[in-house]
Amino acid sequence: MRKNEIIGFSVAVILLVAGLISLRVYNVLDVSTKINTAQMIEIIILFALVLVTAIYVKRTSDIADATKQQAEEMREQRRPIVVPKAFPATGVPLQASVEEIEKHVYSDYFEIYNKGNSPAINLEVLLLNQEKSHLGNLKETVFSQDDNPLIFHPSGLENHLNSTCYLVCRYCSVLPANADKKWYESWLSFIPKKSQRGDQIIIVPGELEFIESSEKKSY
Repeated sequence: MRKNEIIGFSVAVILLVAGLISLRVYNVLDVSTKINTAQMIEIIILFALVLVTAIYVKRTSDIADATKQQAEEMREQRRPIVVPKAFPATGVPLQASVEEIEKHVYSDYFEIYNKGNSPAINLEVLLLNQEKSHLGNLKETVFSQDDNPLIFHPSGLENHLNSTCYLVCRYCSVLPANADKKWYESWLSFIPKKSQRGDQIIIVPGELEFIESSEKKSY
């Protein structure tokens, strides 16, 4: 029994005893409504049974919640995690600093990895513009954590220079038959720019965000 449950039980017993004492005093003063000792014992036993039942229900509910949370944590530990990464471009802008070049701020293609502990199922790599309109895609039925990274070269960015675009990896995981299917999305924002050293379009990668949903969204 937990500490707070013990305290609650003790307080309830004290209140019951106090109430019975008050009732007993009242019965002494009012003979017509006296409650004998056997009746008082029955009341105490009934109250104890109700209290024990309430505690049992509460503990059962807590155990069920803990079991559900543990199962969810185990499922999350076994889920796939698809991570897109931008790789350095050969033609970076003339104004790029040495630090920017060394940190690979500018890129021209993506590599996609599965960093999780299970295969990604029905993987779709989507290229979206700022309005979330579809520009291109790549599909893979099963993408395991031991597979070589997928290479994705963005195209069709000529009309979206200097605006925020997105590379979205959408997939689900292998689940037991009775489990609810969940869709996972990895969003990598980036800005396409035109290199001043040629006609090459380069990308400036932004923040990576992970989203979980119970249904497959349309883009």
